[in-house]
Amino acid sequence: MDKIILLFMMVAIALLMYKEPKELFIYFFLPVLTMMPVYFQTKIVSGIPEISFWSAVLLPIAFVWIFNKHGEGYRFSPLDLLILLHLILVFSGEWHNTTYKEAQKVFYNDLTIRLLPCVMARAWFMDSDSRMKMFKIIILCGGIVAAFQLIEFRLWFNVFDDILRKIWPQSVPWGGGMRRGGFKRAAGPFGHPICSGYFFTMFVPLAIWLWKNDYYELKKNGRWLFLLFVLGAITSISRAPIAGVFIGFIIIWYGWANNKGVATMFLASFLIVASIIVVPKLIAYVNVTRATAETEDQRNAAYRAELLDNYKEVIAEKPLFGWGRFGVPVVKGQDSVDNEYLVIVLASGWTALYAYLASMLWVLVRLSIFAIFSDPSSREGRLAWCLLAGFIAAAFTQTTVYAGTQTIQFFYMLMGFSEALVQLKHFENEGQPALARTLGGDAYGHTFSRTL
Repeated sequence: MDKIILLFMMVAIALLMYKEPKELFIYFFLPVLTMMPVYFQTKIVSGIPEISFWSAVLLPIAFVWIFNKHGEGYRFSPLDLLILLHLILVFSGEWHNTTYKEAQKVFYNDLTIRLLPCVMARAWFMDSDSRMKMFKIIILCGGIVAAFQLIEFRLWFNVFDDILRKIWPQSVPWGGGMRRGGFKRAAGPFGHPICSGYFFTMFVPLAIWLWKNDYYELKKNGRWLFLLFVLGAITSISRAPIAGVFIGFIIIWYGWANNKGVATMFLASFLIVASIIVVPKLIAYVNVTRATAETEDQRNAAYRAELLDNYKEVIAEKPLFGWGRFGVPVVKGQDSVDNEYLVIVLASGWTALYAYLASMLWVLVRLSIFAIFSDPSSREGRLAWCLLAGFIAAAFTQTTVYAGTQTIQFFYMLMGFSEALVQLKHFENEGQPALARTLGGDAYGHTFSRTL
């Protein structure tokens, strides 16, 4: 039954005879990536990495796009080199700790999981029609997932996992369920509730942008999809993703404010008052050990605080190449490393982490500059702030969660969207259409060049 994955590949190959790669990327790959669990895999022949539903669809599309369409729409960015450097360093760490064959497999997987989605999403962002279709499909599919997660949250039935799991011939991970407060922590197709919450945290800002800028024929559709995305984050019952949603709200509110001086004063006052009230309670809350914790929430907070202390010596033993993805020793029973940055340095060493952070910093700085100098009333300015909100919320969330399953592909696509938005500014000088016009203009008739 696991060979059903090959059916998805055959359908993609057949459709490529009649449809453009970007059409299949938008209307086939994105829904499959969003709604089909990535941990259901099959092996075609020995020596070739396993494939999942999403990769069975992506690989034929990427092949035709690269070799037949010559990477249509792609524009080089130093971001690509930073991502590639990170992958090479991860490959080197894996080779150092295991074998070349295993390292090669890791490198191949990272190319398809990280680099390909980033460059392909960025290439098709350049076309205004494809850009809006990508945004709407991601939000629509995410809204469908969130609606089913409401059922899972209350009835403990995961429509994306439970049916497949019963017919799958091999054992698959992420089984069972987690509860909190009498409810199931909904995971949907993301395998783990933390990954589910992380996905919705990244794209709640994009749902706001589509809704508030009237990109739906019926405005209530945008409002309902936004609400579903918020509920998707809540039903995961994961604190960091839910906090990330509120961080995104604050960034969007500040970015969209016409009077930044007043907004800055209000925000500074709010943060000062909140710090006075919250920080002492937060310190008292986390200043416990797992042995002295009184509640499950305190134990979880203590667990994450102890991670950094307990793994310091492990990192110091192999700081350059790490321990490999499957060779990290377990310290004091902490087999779940709930911190993406710590996972990277443990598995691949400090250099891999620095390259990862460099790619994130590249996007953060360029997108922040673009957002700050854009007109907050223009659609391109608002989009910049929404992408920035999603990116910062994602970066924050990674401090307390493992970024796994398909959230990795979506995070790199978010990076691709952000870089492409900045790149479009430079392409105007090469005769490309003004960005505001490609986004449909705005109520004030701003164009991109007038905004700057």
